[in-house]
Amino acid sequence: MAPALRLSIRPKQPQRVFCPFSFHFHSQSVGDTHLVSRFENNHEDQAIRKAFDKPWIDAGSSFSSPASVGMFGYSQLQESEDLMRIAQRTVRKCGLIVNRICRSFSPHRSPGPHDPVRNDTKLAFLKCVGMFDRLSDGLCRVIDLAELIRNLHPDPKWIDAANRCHGLLCRYMNTLNTHRDLYNALDSVLNQLPTAHQDPDLFAARAVALQFLRDFHRHGIHLPSSSLKRLVELSDRMLLLGRAFFAGSTEAQHPTHVTKPEARMMGLMFTQSLDFDSRGIAYIDPSEWEAHILLRQHPEESVRRRVWMAQNKSTDEQVSVLEALLKTRNEFARLTGKSNWGQVALEDKMARSPENVMTFLSRLATETRPLALKELSQIQEIKQTHSKDTSSQISPWDRDYYANLLNFRSQTPSSSNLAPYFSVGTCLQGLSRLFSLIYGISFRVESHHAKEVWHESVIKIGVIDEKEGRIGTIYCDLFDRENKSRGAAHYTVLCSRRTDVDDDSSDFQFLPSQAEPLIDDIYPSLSDCELLQVPITKRKGREGTYQRPIVVFSCSFDPPNPASGQPGLLAWSDVETLFHEMGHAMHSMIGQTDYHNVSGTRCPTDLVELPSILMEHFASCTSVLGLFARHYADDRPLDRKAFRDYLAHQTNFKGLETNAQIVMAALDQHYHSDIASLDEFDSTVEYHKIQDRFGLLASVPEASWQTKFGHLHGYGAGYYSYLFDRVIAGKVWQEIFESKALSRESGEKYKEEVLAWGGGRESWEGIGKLLKDPIVEMGGLAAIDRVGSWGLWKDS
Repeated sequence: MAPALRLSIRPKQPQRVFCPFSFHFHSQSVGDTHLVSRFENNHEDQAIRKAFDKPWIDAGSSFSSPASVGMFGYSQLQESEDLMRIAQRTVRKCGLIVNRICRSFSPHRSPGPHDPVRNDTKLAFLKCVGMFDRLSDGLCRVIDLAELIRNLHPDPKWIDAANRCHGLLCRYMNTLNTHRDLYNALDSVLNQLPTAHQDPDLFAARAVALQFLRDFHRHGIHLPSSSLKRLVELSDRMLLLGRAFFAGSTEAQHPTHVTKPEARMMGLMFTQSLDFDSRGIAYIDPSEWEAHILLRQHPEESVRRRVWMAQNKSTDEQVSVLEALLKTRNEFARLTGKSNWGQVALEDKMARSPENVMTFLSRLATETRPLALKELSQIQEIKQTHSKDTSSQISPWDRDYYANLLNFRSQTPSSSNLAPYFSVGTCLQGLSRLFSLIYGISFRVESHHAKEVWHESVIKIGVIDEKEGRIGTIYCDLFDRENKSRGAAHYTVLCSRRTDVDDDSSDFQFLPSQAEPLIDDIYPSLSDCELLQVPITKRKGREGTYQRPIVVFSCSFDPPNPASGQPGLLAWSDVETLFHEMGHAMHSMIGQTDYHNVSGTRCPTDLVELPSILMEHFASCTSVLGLFARHYADDRPLDRKAFRDYLAHQTNFKGLETNAQIVMAALDQHYHSDIASLDEFDSTVEYHKIQDRFGLLASVPEASWQTKFGHLHGYGAGYYSYLFDRVIAGKVWQEIFESKALSRESGEKYKEEVLAWGGGRESWEGIGKLLKDPIVEMGGLAAIDRVGSWGLWKDS
């Protein structure tokens, strides 16, 4: 996803699913047969399942494109080379908008007697913010599109064009980040509005303005030229070191080994899968499945320790790269006026400060500890039973092995036995039914032009509100194919935004002369200045016109098989992924605001995972399962006891898993604190300190796992967000939905207090009002501590 031009003039990555752990089962004695029957004669409901499970039946879902239709229906985007033409026209049009902002709102301007904003500071502020948002949206329309194409399009010509387009616009955006006239204009109108913080009607506009101003400051707009030069050097260095660190965190590790006698203890099939040399030794990558199997199932502790050490050992070079990255971030932060990188990363988050994050993690660790210790004692007991070692001490390489022995005792269905009940089509059908019941919003499969999508397997869904009509579009690229990006991701191609106040036809009126270049050396041209044209519509009950959201979510599920008639079937983890991703998509659909910069998922990153994690709770709720968990062949419902037993089996060690995530989040905060500025900073020493402080298992002196923590690259000082939102989602589920998951009243309350605002309202206020908790509503340290006290598990 591109920057909300906050001038977040560094492209924002698509939201990719990351679920460190997810355990829920919610039993309700709700009769769902009558609910399912409500949809049985609904043609649009039945079409959803057929479109995803048996796409070969309806081959007419796409049709030839007329000359006026291109990618996503845009007439300007029919061939790959159109991307660069659009990018160049966008730069010229944005140059006009920049010129208009600077000439209209410069603190040094001399307004005329008929200037509409001469004496109205509020109007001036709103107009200026609206133009910044239009500038941001114009760039992001193309950058977000290019980001999607270069990740999902199968044609190398389109990928190459998207890369060139993306590079051009990002370079232009970088010039805006240090555009002093642009900064002065926005800073001036905000400073003339001393009571802005007291006017709730201005919160969204002020949030947009502050996003831009923060990004200006992060790019050194306030610094003298010598310091600014150093900041640019540090920024480039962070980029290079970040890429090097992340590449190192995922590359093949130094191999470990297993001897033939050791392998035979795992059985014939495992032994035959290995390649032994003349000495009877097989070398294996510690990150591959063979190593994980050894760690979980090999009876010899020495073998498990060898594998674990290989997985948790870093090279000197990898450690040096990480420490250089952390020190560079720290220097960057100090140069911009902050004490450390944590302060830079958290200033616009709900948590606000590193101290608040550590308060949350410490409180959550305290709440989680009793359950985690209880689980650890179970592992200790089974070790005493099975091990020759009379000591009950559990080492890190023991945990998975003895936990596996405990799980083996209970005979539970495997995920593969459940998969026939979770076809892609029935799950999408169930999601539409769920949203219809709780939000009054449903899905409609729509035909599309051939050029509108990048692959024939993409399915277009219209999102329909029962009162407002069509409110947005979701393109589903759910099936695996050759060379497709793996994993799951949510791409925002277009955000909601009010458009009737743009007055873009007046942009040329602010030019002193069309023969002169603009203030950033761009020459205007009526025929060559144009943003990507998007559809606009009226909104029922709202003034003005709006552009509607378009999102894409991508997964890598097994495709349906026309030869056998079998649809794509999902493991339970895939079902959770699907529900999780749809949480992001629906946030984009419902959070339609006047400003693109605070629309939908463009909210604080420690709020953005709340809607998606909450959807995981819905997925495992009995009454919701009744809407979709049916066998693809004969439509019989899933046996609830079997499913309950399966989930119980998966959640045996949720306390220990939570503790491990707390350690990682605390390490992330610690690395981005003042500690990184010390000459003697040693990331391995600090890793052991955090493990010993927060972990339940003693640290191993020889271990240096920290370079495997790839999230330090993309989520520096933000890893806590997943735990934070998981705790809040658990509380929202417990208080609002657990006893009435399919209640329209509950859904509307959540929609109106949280989803509908996007990032255009103080996040603490929305959650506090939803939960009727005045302490949470006020935010700050007290609210942070309250969230930590909720914990994750009611039985802890």
